[in-house]
Amino acid sequence: MHTLPALRAGALALACVLAPAAHANGTIELLTGIPRLACEATLCLSSSLRPGECSPSLDHYFGIKKFNKRGLDWSATVAARRAFLSECPASGEDGMAQRIDAISHGAGKCDAEYLNSSYSGTAYKWRERGYSYAGDNAEPVYEVHSLRTVTLTQLPAYCVVYNDHAWTYELSIQYVGRPAMGGYWIKSEDYDAAQAKWEAEHTGQWASGWNFSLTDPRHRSND
Repeated sequence: MHTLPALRAGALALACVLAPAAHANGTIELLTGIPRLACEATLCLSSSLRPGECSPSLDHYFGIKKFNKRGLDWSATVAARRAFLSECPASGEDGMAQRIDAISHGAGKCDAEYLNSSYSGTAYKWRERGYSYAGDNAEPVYEVHSLRTVTLTQLPAYCVVYNDHAWTYELSIQYVGRPAMGGYWIKSEDYDAAQAKWEAEHTGQWASGWNFSLTDPRHRSND
């Protein structure tokens, strides 16, 4: 796991658990099996930097799924994943219980890809192009373009805990743009460039004379 960055004192304690242990009789004992996978998963899920060494532990972690008659049982899945991470010998250290709880609730559900997919929606860019007449009734005629957008602009509480934990390294994400004009989530390290690009593509002449909304104006006029 040497390719991972130092994740502050708490995560360093996990790294020590993974290292060879020399005994008085000269033998060396390596942590193996589920305890090792649990420690590695805790380290890997505490950073967005995940080298190839993370694959076995992450495959095991995300492979833990519990189902009920309606499909995936998220509460049971969280509990089972928490139990797996608790197999790491360092799980009893100060602060580790909170860290494991934050990971089990947030890992896999707080990155930009997941949020953009789970909260995707449609926005509308539109303007009136005139009126149509039926007898004495005049109805506006709209030119409408649909826009792919992400409606969630604030992180869920469990993501705030996961991303802001003192031992987390570079997991933060930010929201680019506005929901009614094609907003989306992106890693914080890429935010400035993405926001500047969004503003260049969604303001000025592109937006001049147009209205934007999360509801189709043609449906609204028929309410």
